[in-house]
Amino acid sequence: MHIFTLNNNNLIYYKMFLDPIKKNDKFISIYKNPPIKNIADIKIKSINKLSNNTGYYFIIYISPINNNDIINELIDFDKEIMATIETNSMKWFNKEFTINEISELYNKSFCNQTKTISVILTKKQIKNMMYNNKKVADIEETIDFLNTNKKCVINISIEYYGLYIYSETTSNKWVIKTLDITNIDDEESIISIEDLIDNYRERVSNIKRRSDDKLQKLRDSIEIINKNILSIDNLSELLKSKDTTNKANINNHLIKLSELILKQEEAIKNSI
Repeated sequence: MHIFTLNNNNLIYYKMFLDPIKKNDKFISIYKNPPIKNIADIKIKSINKLSNNTGYYFIIYISPINNNDIINELIDFDKEIMATIETNSMKWFNKEFTINEISELYNKSFCNQTKTISVILTKKQIKNMMYNNKKVADIEETIDFLNTNKKCVINISIEYYGLYIYSETTSNKWVIKTLDITNIDDEESIISIEDLIDNYRERVSNIKRRSDDKLQKLRDSIEIINKNILSIDNLSELLKSKDTTNKANINNHLIKLSELILKQEEAIKNSI
């Protein structure tokens, strides 16, 4: 019995997901604005090759001491997706699911009991790999480092790829975007304080630039939303004063008001 049988006649997804794509025995729904999580001092529990030989599958431990905020964000993120499935279960699967049923069928991104998460490392998705403050281009070389050097400080950033929907379960895909390894077993390999400070200065500069860009986009969105609501108010007032017997004029104004409302809905959605 297939529990999750997608309703192909009504595949309308929640606003955070793009339209699903059918691939082999599953449907994949890509996240619209995928979150990125920066995780410090992870521990790798296991490394396995992907079945298609395109990369590696990691189980990583996230220390609550260094990453309590990230853990809470991951837990909230899972709750958000579960709520999304509950809201859209009839549209997606042609069946009404309760949150309790979804809790049993949904495989969470983060296991709060073991403090672990599954992540994928592939050449296609990785943006930057560092070993002792030097760039590494080859994934196989990086895997060798991880397998042979047990005393390492490992920092990563991961990005959410999307929701995978199978016949009787779901799963989430997180991919590694950056990987920074420092070997603490070899004193000569440990980076200097100056290099470490420079690295953090660069990270601060990057996050400030990204924050400024986001803030500017939000300011632009606020300006557009304010202009739209002013136009809506003006047209609403105009409708109040119009002669209701002039149906042609009333109809034209209602059409304009409908267009403004749709425009405002799009502006609000794009500002998120």
